[in-house]
Amino acid sequence: MNRFLDRLAYLAAIFALLYASSSYLRFPQEEETRRPSVRYAEPAPDARAPAVAPGGQVVTIQVPEKQPSTGTAFAIGGGWWLTARHVADGCDAIGLVTGPRKAARAQQVVIHPNADLALLSLRLDPEPFAFLDESLRRGQDGFAIGYPQGSPGDVHAQLMGRVRLKSVGRYRTDEPILAWAERSRVPDSLPALGGLSGGPMFNARGQVIGVLVAASERRGRVMTSDPTSVRWLLDQAGLVPDPDARPIDLAVSNFVGQGDDLRDDLRVAKVLCDVKQSSRRRRL
Repeated sequence: MNRFLDRLAYLAAIFALLYASSSYLRFPQEEETRRPSVRYAEPAPDARAPAVAPGGQVVTIQVPEKQPSTGTAFAIGGGWWLTARHVADGCDAIGLVTGPRKAARAQQVVIHPNADLALLSLRLDPEPFAFLDESLRRGQDGFAIGYPQGSPGDVHAQLMGRVRLKSVGRYRTDEPILAWAERSRVPDSLPALGGLSGGPMFNARGQVIGVLVAASERRGRVMTSDPTSVRWLLDQAGLVPDPDARPIDLAVSNFVGQGDDLRDDLRVAKVLCDVKQSSRRRRL
C-alpha cells in the first residue's frame, strides 16, 4: 500500500482532466441554438453526497476555463446518458455526435455538486448498460471505451485502489475516486487520452464500474469516479439502472472489437460541447 501511495504522490502534480479541447468545434448550422436546461442535483433532507475519508492520498487538478471540446458519454436508459462534469459543465450547447455532420442536442444537464459527474437528457435512447452492485477488488481488470482525442479508442487497466480528487479553478469538488494502472491503449499511438472523459469503465462482465475522469499526462494511470458517487447522482435524479440490462463479455482479447460494436450501436457516443466565443470557428 505504501508503494501505491508513493507512486500516486509522484504523479499527483501531473494529472489532467480527460477532455479534448478545440477552438473549432461547433454544432451543425441547422441545429437550434437554445441552451440546455442545467441544474445541480440537490440532496433530499435525509440524503448527503458520499463522504470523503480524512487523510489518504490527495490528487489536485486545475479545472481550466471552458473551451469548445469533446468527451464521451454512455446510455443508462430512458434517454439519459452519463458523462463527466468537466465535459458538460459550462457548455452553451451540448449533445452527442450521431453521424457525419449530425448531432443530437441535449435538452437537460444534471450536475453532481461534489463529483466529476453529470447526466444528459436527449431524445436518443439506445440499449442501456448494467451497473455493478458488488465491491471491487484490487488488481481486477477494467476496460474503458470512448473517444480519446475525438476518435475511437480503448484502454485496458487494473485497479490500484481508492484516492481523493480535489478539483480547483472553474469549480471546486472534493471526492473519492479510483486509481487504475494502464496496461494497454488502442490505438497504441495515442499521445494522450483527452476526450475519453465521461466514458464507461467496465468489468469483465460488461457492468459499469466507473466513469473516466482523469489520467496522468504521461502513460501509466487513469482515474474513474467512485461507484458511490455514481449511485448518489442517479438516486438524486430519480434514475434506476435497468436490472435486466444485457451483459457483455469483455477480455483483453476482445475489448477493442466490443468497443467498436458499442460505438457503432451508439450506446457509447462522442460528446460535443460548444462554447460561444468571439473568434470564428469551423462548423462540423
